[in-house]
Amino acid sequence: MIIGLAVFFSVLSFIVSYRVVIGPTITDRLIGADTIGIFMSMVMLMIALEYDMFLLVDIVLAYAVLLFIDMLIYAKYFEHGELYR
Repeated sequence: MIIGLAVFFSVLSFIVSYRVVIGPTITDRLIGADTIGIFMSMVMLMIALEYDMFLLVDIVLAYAVLLFIDMLIYAKYFEHGELYR
């Protein structure tokens, strides 16, 4: 069951990659890239739970925090046009 969900999220990430490549605006591409990151962190979490690799859960949490900080930096850059203001 868990492996089936991991495969499902992997397929969804390939579908979203269309928006990253073809996206009409940079915002669409960034949201698509963030969505792929979230899907891949879900896949890593499901694999960690299936095979009892609890160290991978900590890595997934750190990756999720980095994804969040990354989106905050991009939002600030596109709102103000610079990062240091």
